[in-house]
Amino acid sequence: MTNSPDISVQILYKWDEASMQTANLRPGNCTAALLTWTVLPLPIDESVPVPIMRAVTETATTSGTLAFRLFFNVDLPDGLTVHPAPRAWFGRRLVEGLLYCWPANIATATTPDAATEIFFQNWHLQDQAALIQRNDTLSYESMDRLRRARDWRRHEFPADARVLIAPAVDGEGVLFVAADVHELESAVRAVTDRLRDAGVVVAIEH
Repeated sequence: MTNSPDISVQILYKWDEASMQTANLRPGNCTAALLTWTVLPLPIDESVPVPIMRAVTETATTSGTLAFRLFFNVDLPDGLTVHPAPRAWFGRRLVEGLLYCWPANIATATTPDAATEIFFQNWHLQDQAALIQRNDTLSYESMDRLRRARDWRRHEFPADARVLIAPAVDGEGVLFVAADVHELESAVRAVTDRLRDAGVVVAIEH
């Protein structure tokens, strides 16, 4: 599948945020790009194509440590470090999860194989979000954002993160968000280069 000519990718800088359900994933004063794809013939399942997963995770772990939400600890790949969510009274945790935070652990990955787990942790439910860290350590600010941010528009972009990665509607798109346009362009360019090296056609629409 890596060299399949049947996968085509579109990278958009303008799109209908309401239909793609990405508006609440963008902190204020940030810039963003959306990666979508078409696979023909239509696949049986709706998983993210392997070349796209590889391009995203290789780019992320080359740029820094990837931190993301971990909803269940089953059959995890090697290379993940798990930061457990604080223990809380069950009733309080249930209310918090429904209202304003995510009842999830946080995982960090430094290899593409480990980072690929983001696409298997509620990606298609649009519960996932990941931050490419500037440093090897996970800061309180980034951990707090990943645990609490349901609407990123209410928060500043974490100072210790390079890029936010999140799913578009039904997981059928990858959103990239950055506070700095140069960091966004660097990530998009790296993903594009990796996809083209894998034989995937990429069209960029500004």
